[in-house]
Amino acid sequence: MTLSGIWELKKLALRNLARHKVKTILSAAAIMVSVAAYIFLNSWLGGMAIESRRNIVNYEIGAAKLQTKLYFEKKDELPGYENFTGWEKYRDALGREGYSAAPRYTFSGTLFSASGSAPVMFYGVDPAAEAETLRYVPYVDFGRYVQNGKFEIALGTVAAEKLKVGIPTRPLRQELEALISSIAPDKADGDFIRSLYDAAPSGRKGDIFSPKEKIAEGNERLLLKKPGINASSAERKQYRAGLEKYWDMVAASGRNDVRINAVIDIKADTKAVPETMQSSNRESGTVRHVNQLLDVTVAGVINSPDPLPNGNTAYIPLDILQDEAGMMLEGAVTEILIREKNAPDSRLPGKSESAASIRAALERGLADKGQSLPSDLEVYIWLDYMKDYLGYEAIQTGAPQVLAFLLLILSFLGISNTILLAIMERTREIGMMRALGMTDRQMIITYMLEAGFLGFIGSILGIILGCAVNYPMVKYGVDFSAMADVLSQGIGFRTTGLFRSVWNIPLIIGSGAAATLLASCMAFFPTRRVVKKAITESLRFE
Repeated sequence: MTLSGIWELKKLALRNLARHKVKTILSAAAIMVSVAAYIFLNSWLGGMAIESRRNIVNYEIGAAKLQTKLYFEKKDELPGYENFTGWEKYRDALGREGYSAAPRYTFSGTLFSASGSAPVMFYGVDPAAEAETLRYVPYVDFGRYVQNGKFEIALGTVAAEKLKVGIPTRPLRQELEALISSIAPDKADGDFIRSLYDAAPSGRKGDIFSPKEKIAEGNERLLLKKPGINASSAERKQYRAGLEKYWDMVAASGRNDVRINAVIDIKADTKAVPETMQSSNRESGTVRHVNQLLDVTVAGVINSPDPLPNGNTAYIPLDILQDEAGMMLEGAVTEILIREKNAPDSRLPGKSESAASIRAALERGLADKGQSLPSDLEVYIWLDYMKDYLGYEAIQTGAPQVLAFLLLILSFLGISNTILLAIMERTREIGMMRALGMTDRQMIITYMLEAGFLGFIGSILGIILGCAVNYPMVKYGVDFSAMADVLSQGIGFRTTGLFRSVWNIPLIIGSGAAATLLASCMAFFPTRRVVKKAITESLRFE
């Protein structure tokens, strides 16, 4: 068929759309809504997935870790005995090559307070290196981050609430009054603390996040006030000063004094041999289990955009863990977190932060000082650690996308039914056009073009609507920080605060093209069914 022939069929298809305006508008509207919903859902899920990955890198792991191979093989067991010493030279070598490096010793234990106990993951850290490598350090809601040489911890929000340490953010009125009586016998101080709280909104006696909670009359839930979005800098400064005063009162009462109970696993024969021989000794060393009790003070409470630092997590100065007064580490660490210096928080690790690039840089930095990297140490990138999460993320993002795609298909099945009815109604018209000389092929192409134009109009409108709805989600997002207590462990993604969408240009263009093509294909089978009838039978069709 020539181009001029196709052009004439196109004009006929457009006239058909103009003749049946109501059906055209309704069918295009259905396609528009389906395409817009598909674009919005995929963009939002994609945004949360990307934000989660950024949070993992910026707040949890960095771009990579330097660990022993044996530790990585058994990482889920937290084998603290598979550690290494002399980490300072690796940190310095990475620093010379443009990388930040934060040493850590990871162990688990139980944290006891005057009000209860909770299992906690502990990270022995170098505060300055931690602040340079990761981004959670500034997110201390109350108090401050830990300092070298002090027996103190920075605790996640979830653990602080469980143990009732620090400043309560959502206490019952009776709990707050009990706290006031223990830390502020002076009436003015008590009134000051009460002024920092508001009753839970909505006017009901209960928690706004737990409406089924049974609370006695006069014991309503209270919420710690926060400055509004439009608060001035002076108001925010006054608010912070009030919290600092409140924190000092809580700390002076002993409420923040806690005890760590942990079992440290030590390979007895690794400390008495040179470092170059420690690898072989680790293979056969006898593991000793040493129970340690350590009294510390909660220096601050962390509430970051990532759920891991906010959970049952505590950060403790690495230097106080070294001798018998701490955890008897004797200079050992389980890992060094690595991130390129001045790397933008919005950027995921690239080629310069791959395992090969970091290892090459580390070897160069060591060679400059006549040193080498032991064979039992290896660089593992963040993806090596997050394989389970990424699989779960694929399910989290894939299931809604499949659902949206199925809804898209269902809408097109409805459109197919509309096209079928329209073609059936035009059976006599089709028979007349065939009698005048139009071939079956021309009839099929005409109605496929008509349906294709319908899909094109609907998809263009759907792209416009989808982008319009997605724009504020990309620019501003949705802030769920007010529900931080409920979402402290996230909603399947590694984020608890601001959720933003992303622009997925290939998907936006592809969804429009797919909608157009799919609508066009939907007209093939019903048209083919009609043109199979004899012309005389079509002309007699009622």
